[in-house]
Amino acid sequence: MAANLRCILSWRLFALGALYLFGLNADTRADELLASTPPSSRVRPVVRLEATTQNLHLGTLLLYLIDSSKTLTITDIQRPEIASQFRPSTQVIPNFGFAKPAFWFVFSLQNTMPNNDDWLLDIAYQPLDSIEFFAQKNDGTWHRTVLGDMLPYSQRIVDTRTYVLPLHLPDTLVHIYAIRINTESSVQVPLILRHSTKFAEDLARSELAYGIFFGVMLALILYNLFLFISLRSVYYLYYILYLLGATLYIAVVNGYAAQYLWGDSPRWANFMNIASIGIMICGIAVFTRQFLQVQRYAPRMAQFLIASLFGGVLVMIGAFVLPYRVAVQVAVVVNIVCILIVVVSGALVWRRGNASAPYFFAAAAIFLTGNLLFVMKTLGTLPNTSFTTHVVEVGIMAEGLLFAFALADRYRRMRQDRERAQQEALRIEFEAKTQLERKVQERTAELEAMNEEMQRQLVILNDQAVEIEMANVQLQEKNLQLENLNTEKNEFMGIAVHDLKNPLQTIIMNTSMMRRYRDKMDTEQRDYLFERIEETTRRMHDIIVNLLDSNAIESGNITFHAEAFQICKETRALANDYSNKAAAKQIAVHFEAEDENLRAFADKHRVMEAIENLISNAVKFSPSDRNVWISIKKHKNEYAADTLRISVRDEGPGLSEEDKAKLFGKFARLSARPTGGEHSTGLGLSIVKRLIEAMNGQIWCESELGKGAEFIIQLPIAE
Repeated sequence: MAANLRCILSWRLFALGALYLFGLNADTRADELLASTPPSSRVRPVVRLEATTQNLHLGTLLLYLIDSSKTLTITDIQRPEIASQFRPSTQVIPNFGFAKPAFWFVFSLQNTMPNNDDWLLDIAYQPLDSIEFFAQKNDGTWHRTVLGDMLPYSQRIVDTRTYVLPLHLPDTLVHIYAIRINTESSVQVPLILRHSTKFAEDLARSELAYGIFFGVMLALILYNLFLFISLRSVYYLYYILYLLGATLYIAVVNGYAAQYLWGDSPRWANFMNIASIGIMICGIAVFTRQFLQVQRYAPRMAQFLIASLFGGVLVMIGAFVLPYRVAVQVAVVVNIVCILIVVVSGALVWRRGNASAPYFFAAAAIFLTGNLLFVMKTLGTLPNTSFTTHVVEVGIMAEGLLFAFALADRYRRMRQDRERAQQEALRIEFEAKTQLERKVQERTAELEAMNEEMQRQLVILNDQAVEIEMANVQLQEKNLQLENLNTEKNEFMGIAVHDLKNPLQTIIMNTSMMRRYRDKMDTEQRDYLFERIEETTRRMHDIIVNLLDSNAIESGNITFHAEAFQICKETRALANDYSNKAAAKQIAVHFEAEDENLRAFADKHRVMEAIENLISNAVKFSPSDRNVWISIKKHKNEYAADTLRISVRDEGPGLSEEDKAKLFGKFARLSARPTGGEHSTGLGLSIVKRLIEAMNGQIWCESELGKGAEFIIQLPIAE
């Protein structure tokens, strides 16, 4: 098996070297195309736009010219000696790989329906540095339009992630167009003529598909972040780094980054195109080494993975210091080599007994195949089809799901190992007891035969019995602690997963409705679905924030900065803010203070967070046409220092004795329900109580069922 793997690796490296040389000499390939294709003996036929024409690839309807000197102008290509050098394109999507020359393309259009003049030319490949589009006017002159990823996004004629040009065809005359392409990246020119209606439909489908892709990637990132927070396993962070790099790469290559992130800084497109590959390499290399325990199963491959990590760092540095053409070729080579090392590492670790390796090996193999196909398409070896164009996205999603299975399998095995450890501890305890009984019997027999040694041996046995009993007690206490921690962990994960599953199902349902009924929905319906998705996403964010706050308080990672501050001013502003929110439910919020100059001595931010939580609950659980009162006053103590009391009182349903008993517990579910359909995680009051008590304060609730509730916070006063 090892010999076969070495053979496969040698073959892959040989093929990779050939591929690399092919990429470095792409301009030679352009010269070969020039020599193998005969000059055009006639002008390509005019493309006639009929009533049935909606979507037309112009690739095989073009004439192209390779401008090795990069000096030809629109006037030069009209000269007979230059025009005769144009050749017919045989590719649906012209693809010349990493070629150094500039390229000219010429085509002619005739609109047979002058009344239908709404046509768009879509150049659907983002990494093109310079696109010069020439349209011949009726007087023979040319109108020039400049596009490309080296120009700010704001200069695009149509606000889309690809390069879209409106074509004006108001008559049945033949219109001639020329395009000059000059780029440091792969020369791929997908020219698609679309009617505006068809373009809008295709754009909607494309945006929906990429929205699903980025949604899946975001879900994977949040899922692994939650696992890291729960399990404290660092390799989840390394995998999140890889997912972020992959998501950024897809966003850059498909134009979303230019559209939404750095539209006014176009050079970042080239920088981040390569840097994102470096991030992916670093993330997958370290994740593979840690997750598969490669250092244990295959030490030599662990060294190769460290080398891949440094290669990824060099790729990120090269993105900013090397010429783009050189940097991108280096990134491609390092990326393929890294994935090969990952695949071989997975195979070796799997063969040598790591049970978590099968899912990992399958995921890495799928991703390697996708990368090879994409690179071969980029270099022009494979045709530019819908499959080869989107194979990377499909590979990343498939790989992410398989890695998720691998991580879940690792967690399952960790749990099984823990259970086996507990069983082993019980076995040791049983053997210890058995051994103790045997020793007692031996000592008893010896005491009967040796009266002089009886007292001394008895003392020794008693001492040993005490020590063993203490050890047993400690072991039982530790087992009890483990069982409590396991129960609390299962409860925590069950509630968190339940609270996150419902919002995710809502998002999936709404996006499914948008996809299924997108052609039947009006703007108001779409806005409603978008509003539902946004509201659900915010709800998930609140759940995660509360979980993080609760975890930070329990782990002692939260700090407080006590200071004297005017609590009345801050609370009045908060009450005014909630007055506007409560007005939607016809609830009036009232604020009163005994003295506007009263000051509290505590952490200002945490105090206001606690008061806001109480006000939010009061509004949330109060019916319409009711009142909420907020008051602050000084409380005089006879035997202790004076304190501040902040009261939030509502006219809601009140609390039963059973609700009061579990009011400030974590994940508390009370009999009362929000009156406006709001959601609650059950963590808010638990967090408030811990925050207030951590600042030397107190909080309690006074309520009768059916008569509302009053929450009171007592804090140190600043004199």
